[in-house]
Amino acid sequence: MRKLRTATLITPLAAAALLLAPSPALAHDVLIASDPEDGATLETVPEEVLLTFNNSPAEGGGGSAIVVTGPDGETQYEDGELTFDGPNVSVDLAPLDEAGEYDISYRVVSSDGHPIQDTLTFTVTEEAITAAAPEEPVEEEEEPTETEQPAEEVEESPAAAEEPAAESGSGTMLLLGGVATLAVIGLIVILVVRMRKRPGSTE
Repeated sequence: MRKLRTATLITPLAAAALLLAPSPALAHDVLIASDPEDGATLETVPEEVLLTFNNSPAEGGGGSAIVVTGPDGETQYEDGELTFDGPNVSVDLAPLDEAGEYDISYRVVSSDGHPIQDTLTFTVTEEAITAAAPEEPVEEEEEPTETEQPAEEVEESPAAAEEPAAESGSGTMLLLGGVATLAVIGLIVILVVRMRKRPGSTE
């Protein structure tokens, strides 16, 4: 009889304990992986942050966000809207331009409707930042080529050619003036000679 009474008392207590125990289906979602991994030191600059949960978070849930803060504690590098793909939630990153430790602060709505949030970290090396930096074009000084030098001579030659032309023009005018003068003198001499040969002219 005592055993029967004891079993009768234990059965309701065990049933109550099972009812009060949390069901796995009702538990909040948990983060099971991340890229970059929490605490990782990276030799290459990441282009996105990818978080993977054990269940699919509520897509577009109010207040969902992934914020990536730089080593200065102020600059944020997340770029664009969150992308939900089943249990994966990701966001693109703007180019990381500083070596040091970065924080990933996330907040998503669990599949059971409750928000979950946490902060992860990763470190980017100086070598990774240097390798990812765009190369600046090197400005080369332009040197005069052989084809450019004759161009300068060609520019000077017309001016030089104009001076001899002007001098030759002046010489021609002087020559013509001299010829005309000689012609006039010749005519005068011829007239004087003829006038002396006329009859009645006195010599």
